[in-house]
Amino acid sequence: MATQIASTPVVKGSAAVKIYKEANQKRSQASKNGADKLKQKFGKKMK
Repeated sequence: MATQIASTPVVKGSAAVKIYKEANQKRSQASKNGADKLKQKFGKKMK
């Protein structure tokens, strides 16, 4: 059975800087609170 491997896209310039900044930004307190609420609701189901 043959498989195909897709190449990794290369991003350059201002688009790459934007992606890098979004990936490395700190989580806000509201985001942390939302994650905690979801953890409380679904924590037992995830184990």
